[in-house]
Amino acid sequence: MTTATHDDAARAPPALPAADDRWLVSARFDVLQLVLPLAAALASLLTLHDSAKGALPLWAFLLVVVAFDVTHVWATIYLTYLDREVMRRRRALLLLTPIVSFLVAYRIHAHSASLFWSLLAYVAIFHFVQQQWGFIALYKARAGEHRRFDYYLDRWALWASALGSVLLWHASPQRQFDWFNAGESFIFRIDPAFHRDLQLGMAGIAAAWVFRQGQLVAQGERLNVGKCLWMVCSWVSWVVGISLATHPFVSAAFLNLFHGPQFLAIVWHRSRHRFDAHPEVTPPLVRAIFARRRWLAFYAVLLAVAIVEESLWDGVVWRVYLPSLFSVATPNVQGAALSAWVALLSVPQITHYYLDAWIWKLDASNPDLASFLRIGRERT
Repeated sequence: MTTATHDDAARAPPALPAADDRWLVSARFDVLQLVLPLAAALASLLTLHDSAKGALPLWAFLLVVVAFDVTHVWATIYLTYLDREVMRRRRALLLLTPIVSFLVAYRIHAHSASLFWSLLAYVAIFHFVQQQWGFIALYKARAGEHRRFDYYLDRWALWASALGSVLLWHASPQRQFDWFNAGESFIFRIDPAFHRDLQLGMAGIAAAWVFRQGQLVAQGERLNVGKCLWMVCSWVSWVVGISLATHPFVSAAFLNLFHGPQFLAIVWHRSRHRFDAHPEVTPPLVRAIFARRRWLAFYAVLLAVAIVEESLWDGVVWRVYLPSLFSVATPNVQGAALSAWVALLSVPQITHYYLDAWIWKLDASNPDLASFLRIGRERT
């Protein structure tokens, strides 16, 4: 969910499911998909003795960027381009999005590489928080939550963690805007004098949200554990990953590990559910993956494509890892050719950002989603 989206999921008034059946997949699965990444992110703190300058070590880059972030971008294809029925219904959207993405990316990068990376960084931040909101919205829909007040309070609480942390970043004169570490820069700065005001605002919204959850429980409602876990982990992700962490590996771990793994997992389960109901919509090779429940094959396909993509990025654009790894010179691409390569390699990422705003809407455009979430009927 790139923005796993969202408003429709939060506002829809589905029938209230059984009190013990509010998980997207299962209690064990839903909890572990957050607890395990939290443990891994905390383990990244052990790297604080290493240098905080320069690029990530190759092993760290492969672990927290390629293995989870880049693979989750490509996971979108299982719900779009590898689904024949979706391709038929949304042909214009699926075909035009990568074309427009390439043209816009090329024009902006050709004008200014710094502007391109700065804009893409802000879009990526929006994508990250919207994906977290998407999970929260799905839990709200699953639990039958549709109060307007709680919809806005939940949304403000999540955005307080993300936007507040990003604004604190902008209010720190010693910090750089290094989301991609590609020469991007802050579009605006905030006077450090507002640092305490931002912190108080974040704390106030967080306190109001916690009080509201306690109030609902006191009124006899069952705590929406999935929603609350996502809210807490999102706060940890943003506050540590942006506000507190200056070490690149720690920051990447706290941001990417609460972003990619969960998306990969939910796409696997939704795709498998989709195949069980309509096996004919998938190509033969993909059909074999889901028919035999081969989740490792599902992931291996994505990892292979992610490695190819990042090899092209590094071989043509970054030239950080491959030259030293293989002791070979990589091409020095410049000018329009470089802009074309950057635009082309950015297409999967930008396409994912945009399509993700469509494939998680709880409306008629995604008829399988309500069934997957067991909304409107009891779980079988």
